[in-house]
Amino acid sequence: MVNRPPSTKDSAAVILLFTLVWAGVSVPILISPLGSYPVVDASWHMEWASAAAEGEPFIYAPYFRAPLYPWVLALLFAVTGPSVISGALLSFLFSMISVHLVHRIVHRTSGRVPGLFAAGVMGLNGVFLFYSSTLLITPLFTLLLLLSFYCFQFREPSSAGMLFLGLAAVARPSAVLLFPLVLILYPGSRKYFWLFLLPVCAVWAVNAVHGDGRTVISSQGGVNFFIGSGPEADGFTAFAPERGPCDPPGDSLPYTDNVLSAGLSHFPQGTAPSVVSAGWTDRTLTHILANPWNNLTLLLKKVLYIASPVAIPSNYSVYYYGRYSPLLAVLTGTPSFPAAGLILWLMIPGALLAGSLRSFEKKALLWAVVLLFGLLPFFITARFRLPALPFLVILLAPRFMAKVKPGLKLAPIGVAAGLGIALLTSRTVSEGGVNMAFHDGLAHHRVGERGRAELLFLEAYETALGRTDGVDLNGTDALFNLGVAALERGQADEAEMYWRLALERNPGFAPAIAALQGLTR
Repeated sequence: MVNRPPSTKDSAAVILLFTLVWAGVSVPILISPLGSYPVVDASWHMEWASAAAEGEPFIYAPYFRAPLYPWVLALLFAVTGPSVISGALLSFLFSMISVHLVHRIVHRTSGRVPGLFAAGVMGLNGVFLFYSSTLLITPLFTLLLLLSFYCFQFREPSSAGMLFLGLAAVARPSAVLLFPLVLILYPGSRKYFWLFLLPVCAVWAVNAVHGDGRTVISSQGGVNFFIGSGPEADGFTAFAPERGPCDPPGDSLPYTDNVLSAGLSHFPQGTAPSVVSAGWTDRTLTHILANPWNNLTLLLKKVLYIASPVAIPSNYSVYYYGRYSPLLAVLTGTPSFPAAGLILWLMIPGALLAGSLRSFEKKALLWAVVLLFGLLPFFITARFRLPALPFLVILLAPRFMAKVKPGLKLAPIGVAAGLGIALLTSRTVSEGGVNMAFHDGLAHHRVGERGRAELLFLEAYETALGRTDGVDLNGTDALFNLGVAALERGQADEAEMYWRLALERNPGFAPAIAALQGLTR
């Protein structure tokens, strides 16, 4: 073990390179209409943080989603005001520190060249770069995990490692799965277990004070379990199982984050969130027990999606944003040739030649395995897999560099294996649970580019037609919005046609019913 930090010159070079590449990827996106329009979870975080910054710190308690990231974002908004750009810069800061930590960890354990190589693999990963400019939990969650790992690796026994892991848990509760692992791997730190519990209990107390002491961190797990393992689950689509009422927002184009409304839709108003979550959990377990073989098949598919180099969409499709950022398109590749994911597969044959795993490599592997296989009850997307990336880089990069010459010779085998899995899983992009053209159409409409918005809504409708399993994929919303756009052009007959088509897809779609009634008055 080298156990010396990298030089200031090397650290500065890594940070500068990441900053330049991030700017090349993110600036074209952020100046586009779509870049100024946070999508789904990011929109929720923007609203939540804005309200908290204005003096409502406990808005939405008891929490459906873990609160740490919106709280941190609110602190920023209290200074800058609500701003997509400031939120993106905060995510950049989190990700920049994460790349620095990967560089530092690998340098201290394996030397200068492997450290620089690991930083390059991490910092040039197109999927990682893309999410480093979003208003999502992932950059903060990844940083907290890396800070915890770093403290345990180099400062054991570590009180800070426990605290960072506890903070990660109130950013995303899946970090709780790592708690038993760190108690086993780092016995000297067990005496600080209470520091892990401190932030968890603080959030629990907020939930209890606001009426639901059975919600420890957040209550989203039950409905996410249903989405990932219920009767309609395919292992990768993040769809709302049953859509609640859709009220048009102020600008007349409807889109709501319907996972929460779906979660509440089968329970009387005022039901405690923990009871709602337990209800969805019971419903899912009943389905699993009644269909064990189907569930086993689904689990095997999820394992394949975990191993896939394809960036499976969730709230965002990374590949779609390549329309606005040519550098992102290069660094991510395409669903059939997913360059970002294939880099990891390229390193695997060489890494296997490097002999037995060293202590820190074993620990990095275990952290990655827990993070990835903790996703199995839910649905597998690029965003949810991403926090495991730094641990895979910490594992693979130094081992590949230790056997770089034979590793390069065998690299085509790794790439071929990755391409084979990509061939089996690339459909997840076209069939995934996000219709980016729809969101892009909303963004263009809101900045006054109505003609472009209509073309994007048409594209969104055509995309939705590709799903034949009952998932609407915003097809109904796109038809309604085409009707709104037609009416804005004075074409009432065309608007009526689109609204009737919307009702053919969803006979109970309230905005279209109301719009048609308005035409007949």
